[in-house]
Amino acid sequence: MKKLVILLLMTVLIAVAGCSNNDEGSKTENTDANKKQTTETIDDKKVYQIEETAKITSDLYEFDYEITVDDFKLTREVDGTTIEDYVTGAREEDRFAVVELTIKNISDRAYVPNEMFSANFTEMGAEGGHTSNDEFFTVGDEELAPGEELKGHLVYLTSVDYADTFVLKYEMMSDEETHFELPNPEM
Repeated sequence: MKKLVILLLMTVLIAVAGCSNNDEGSKTENTDANKKQTTETIDDKKVYQIEETAKITSDLYEFDYEITVDDFKLTREVDGTTIEDYVTGAREEDRFAVVELTIKNISDRAYVPNEMFSANFTEMGAEGGHTSNDEFFTVGDEELAPGEELKGHLVYLTSVDYADTFVLKYEMMSDEETHFELPNPEM
């Protein structure tokens, strides 16, 4: 049943994306030469690139944490699970979007990352987004003490032709909203 719901959601998502013409100038050119560029602000939101570290304050819980996106890829298999095993009726263009990241607790109290914040994934310039499939990010269920960091990967479902540039959003719809720009590696 879960796979059927995911398949239906992906179909709706792809249909909506195909009808969308939201190009509000929020895209930035991304080449190897500017991959390590300084943080930008687009539409009053902080935008980071792969390998840059964002210091973020939790809007709801008022503690600080750091996020570094270490890598991003689109793949048909993650942790031994194929897209066909995960999505009934998967199409050739369906992919797992895998965001390798590091979370560091720079606050003075311990917390469980999956209980305190999440990251939304969508195309650049779009509102909202989808939350990750936590079954692939079990390291986020462990307590993270002050000064400690963890590495893991967030996994989302997408289509290879969904967008030229994706975005990972933390603290969505708050003054602290922070974006990571993720160029489509297959475009």
